[in-house]
Amino acid sequence: MKNIFSKLSNLQQRIIVAFIGMAIFMGMLFYGIAGTILFFSMLIFVCLWEFCSLAPFPYSSLSKIIIGLAGSLAFCILVFSDLFNLALGSLLFLPLVLVVSSIFSSDEKPFEKAGWTMFGWIYLVLPWYCMVSMLKELTYDPMLFLGMFGLLWMADSGAYFAGRTIGKTKLLPAVSPKKTWEGLGGGLLGSLVLAWILSQSLTQFTPGQWLVLAFSTTLAGTLGDLAESRLKRSLEMKDSGSLLPGHGGFLDRFDGFFLSAPVNYLIVEFLF
Repeated sequence: MKNIFSKLSNLQQRIIVAFIGMAIFMGMLFYGIAGTILFFSMLIFVCLWEFCSLAPFPYSSLSKIIIGLAGSLAFCILVFSDLFNLALGSLLFLPLVLVVSSIFSSDEKPFEKAGWTMFGWIYLVLPWYCMVSMLKELTYDPMLFLGMFGLLWMADSGAYFAGRTIGKTKLLPAVSPKKTWEGLGGGLLGSLVLAWILSQSLTQFTPGQWLVLAFSTTLAGTLGDLAESRLKRSLEMKDSGSLLPGHGGFLDRFDGFFLSAPVNYLIVEFLF
């Protein structure tokens, strides 16, 4: 399989992997809320594994497994628990474990690793919880989840193609040399068009609210992309992983989501 992908162009790899990923994603969403939560938990585990692999200090495979499982478990507790104290306790328990484990660690800088781990839990678990929490008050509708992710993917695709065809003005070359203002405009236009289309069938939000979500998703998603690029550049890494040919790793694929989901959660909770 790896040899087959190596013979394809980057764009061909991106398209094939995107179609495969979309099929799996839709299958889990349409399986129901249980399938959705399971799928998100699996993504959290893989993202945390990649995040630990990026660290400037080594994590053992066992440590990565424990950290990934802890993040997935915390996500499930937050989603399924309506008891605030239980949800809060699950979050407080994680840093307490890290502090205690640092006492007995043989690392020269144990709290540096503990801080990196805690940041990973916040950075990679909170967005998935925000996505589910934002929509859990509504009747479960897999199309609504697809619509929310679709805004981000359309913004990403629009920016990619607009940037390649007409992109000239660099957005932030010191962080991401390939991103352009023209690409940002193309991504925003694509996301707004999709938002208008979605508003005609998904009436959980008004057309105006869908347009606001498209705007916030594009801008926050771009900042999330830049943040991950800045992180990789500071660690002298090109991609977060190689599991997704043409895309890099799962962190590369969902980088915009990690910031857009919390932003959209705040907008839906306090403005809509």
